[in-house]
Amino acid sequence: MTIARIIAFGTLALSATRAGAQGSIAGTVYDSLSTHAPLATATVVLVETSRYATTDSHGRFRFDSVADGHYTIGFTHAVVDSLDVALPLVRVDVDGRRRSTVNLFTPSMATMLSRLCPGPREPDTGVLIGRIRDVDDQTLLPGATISTDWTEFTLSGVRTVGHRVGAATSANASGVYRLCGVPTKVPLELVSERAGFTAGPMPLLLDDARIRRMDFSISMRDSAARRRASGDSEIARGTASLHGMVIGTDRRPVRDAVLGVFGTTDTARTDATGVFRIPSIAAGTRAIEAKSIGLLPVTAAMDFATNSVRDTTLWMIGRAPILAADTVKGKAPSIPSMDDGFETRRSHGLGSYVTAEQISRHNFSNIPDILRGVGSVRVECNATRGSAMGCTPVPYLRGRCVPNVFLDGVEFVVTKMGDLKGMQPPADPARFEELSSIVRPEMIRGIEVYAGPGTVPAQYDRFSSTGCGSVVIWTK
Repeated sequence: MTIARIIAFGTLALSATRAGAQGSIAGTVYDSLSTHAPLATATVVLVETSRYATTDSHGRFRFDSVADGHYTIGFTHAVVDSLDVALPLVRVDVDGRRRSTVNLFTPSMATMLSRLCPGPREPDTGVLIGRIRDVDDQTLLPGATISTDWTEFTLSGVRTVGHRVGAATSANASGVYRLCGVPTKVPLELVSERAGFTAGPMPLLLDDARIRRMDFSISMRDSAARRRASGDSEIARGTASLHGMVIGTDRRPVRDAVLGVFGTTDTARTDATGVFRIPSIAAGTRAIEAKSIGLLPVTAAMDFATNSVRDTTLWMIGRAPILAADTVKGKAPSIPSMDDGFETRRSHGLGSYVTAEQISRHNFSNIPDILRGVGSVRVECNATRGSAMGCTPVPYLRGRCVPNVFLDGVEFVVTKMGDLKGMQPPADPARFEELSSIVRPEMIRGIEVYAGPGTVPAQYDRFSSTGCGSVVIWTK
């Protein structure tokens, strides 16, 4: 709650004070919401006198020379302001014969959740809040929507069945939204939209936070920020661009770091001086990702005004852990190879096959582009994971399901989705987005596509658990 709102609310509780006698007020502010510890740098307000004090590193504050009387006291802090909720004022009586002591608290997590999202709540769910604005003039955008979806799995007999579940809400007259009931343990992608113009997708994992603020800015002028319709083959070029540098843990430029706009195919690579440039970004709120071998990836949320050029420096300060060396004795298992049966299976004709020679004849940009030419495959824009720049192409087998994927004989499981209570999603479309970022068409030696039951070789058959066929990709 802002200072102005505390004073405005407190003026309703003005009380007469006795002149002459002087006392003091001291106390501590505690954070019951996140840290469960004293809250430093909170601004405490003695409403009737418009006096302020800032808590120290131990959450303590003090007002001296306070005339005897009845007062109300409140506080504000970024941890609470970000949630856009009003904190109650506390009454305190001052008597010059003693020091008045008062302790102030932020609401607990349970209390805050019940205030933000009244009614019953599912376990392991939280809430997202924030404001949605026009990125160019900063006006609020009431009616703008915020949405996300995820996959939930149920066990049907011996088969795990996944289905998409979504959550959406609209901003109120103040441009504020509250999106309740989102899972805390599942990676999410949020998209904000108004009149067909979008911001995002923004990756987010609530985890133990349970309450998170995320503001969005939408460009209502950049045509590239419009949501693309399914089947739309033209991608408008964004009007914004990003220049910058990537710095590593040794404070030196990171060479050959790969940067991209999350949810799009827009990428760049740093040069020998760590400098990069990403042109034609759709204006609005976007997530910029940076990856480099040996360093932990970095994701930064940035707002891009229409026709703007932004400069930034990204610090990759966390080094990926290096496992200790270990000695293993025994016979190593054989590593699957394309030579172990690709041509034999091809001669039997149970599936569809693409060779490196066939790939070299075309200017394919990613794996779904290659699969467009396979008869049993239909490639569509995945609307639930689409972006303002376009959408993620996802291949479907026989138009019904996302195939299981094997890379060089080993099942490829997308790392973006993480682990869902020990069980990996069997057929999530995000795997093709990640796979395409790792394996370029020129790296592929051959592809096998098995669309239906009875055609999939046993070592690549996951049909009983996923209800879909398989795509097997071999690299050079």
